Amino acid sequence: MKIRTKIALQFTVIIAAILATFSVSFYYVAEQNRKDEFYKNLCDRALTRADLLVKIAANNKKILKILDKETLSKLYGEKVLMFNDEDKIVYASYDPDSAENYYYNADLLKSVRKKKYVETANGKLLVAGLMYTHPEKGELVLMTSAEDELGNTQLQRLRDSLIYSFLFGILITIVLGFIFAGQSLKPLSDMNREISTITAYNLRKQLNEGNRQDELAQLAINFNQMLQRLEQSFDFQRSFVSNASHELRTPLAGLKSEIQIALEKERTPEEYQKVLESLLNDAQRLIQLTNSLLQLAQSEKKEERTMSFQSIRLDELVFQTQEELQSLRTDYQIHIDFEDIPDNEQDITVLGNAPLLKTVLNNLMDNACKYSPDKRADVKIGFDEHNCYIRVTDRGIGIPENETQRIFEPLYRAKNATTFRGYGIGLSVCRRIVDMHRGTIKVTSQLDVGSTFEIVLPHI
Repeated sequence: MKIRTKIALQFTVIIAAILATFSVSFYYVAEQNRKDEFYKNLCDRALTRADLLVKIAANNKKILKILDKETLSKLYGEKVLMFNDEDKIVYASYDPDSAENYYYNADLLKSVRKKKYVETANGKLLVAGLMYTHPEKGELVLMTSAEDELGNTQLQRLRDSLIYSFLFGILITIVLGFIFAGQSLKPLSDMNREISTITAYNLRKQLNEGNRQDELAQLAINFNQMLQRLEQSFDFQRSFVSNASHELRTPLAGLKSEIQIALEKERTPEEYQKVLESLLNDAQRLIQLTNSLLQLAQSEKKEERTMSFQSIRLDELVFQTQEELQSLRTDYQIHIDFEDIPDNEQDITVLGNAPLLKTVLNNLMDNACKYSPDKRADVKIGFDEHNCYIRVTDRGIGIPENETQRIFEPLYRAKNATTFRGYGIGLSVCRRIVDMHRGTIKVTSQLDVGSTFEIVLPHI
């Protein structure tokens, strides 16, 4: 079911419920008012006859009956009875022994004497019973009944009017519901039509954001932001493919050219030995690049729920990384210090994956030494109530200001770093690993002065 139809139907159901509640309530109130008014009229007429009966001698009851029959305001099927304390009829506006039966019995008379006033019904007849005090005969029971023919006719007309009004209201609601729903959803339809024209080749196309205030405008804004992120992702992918192809082509081209040169003529064993050594170096470089690409792909594929996290003392991990890196590169100088001496080990403990965090520290320390003329890296460990900090500082070539954010992109290298060995993969791996640990990594740098990389990791 389309949203437009669903909204129109829901709107119709709500309006139908309101109209039905209003109609039933209005009809119920009208019927109760009609009954109350009619019962009051019955009582007034019964009391009037009782007063006349008191004023007219008992032997002139026939005159009262004649007045009842001849009055123009007589109610339809109106009948009046008066009972004494022995439940015997002392007056009747009709012959009670005739074929016409009147609704009364001993229990009803008893109830009238007890409650002083009783209302009931017998089919279409409305019956009222009340007490009347006679100066000579004492307490009498007046029973009067009639059929509210005019009131029933008016109620029938009211009921028909309410039913027709209800049906007409539902019809109008359905029509207007579809119109208003269509108008309300028109921006969504337009947005859907625009989205259908967007492909991988025109992600820069933006949706109309309207007034930028209502929910649909906010949806368009969020969608445009998502398109921007997709465009960036595609740019990263294109850059990655381009850079990876370039990095792979260089050692492969070297291998090919060296093999071609070696095959041009016969060479001495010593010359072949040199060619093989050169080929081995190119092959090792190709293997390193392939391993770096594999590491990057694995870091992008890893998810936090698939990794094993445990409590890690960050200072111990830093010292282990320092020892392993300096054992491989004896010319590196890595100095480690604390900004504040921790009072307990919880101050420098984080929840993480030790091998992955060691990869981050190794990459940062190796880069700091590699880009510094004196091969020196200064590492400081700090902490506060919520986080641990590691700052790796070098005195190297620095990073241009307009490139400080792009260095975390896969296979991107700053222009002034192209003369150093590397593939532009390490920092992108570092950022991905830090993200998986719900931390942050940032850099501050100044050309020809040096750079500082700061990692922030939350405590357990």
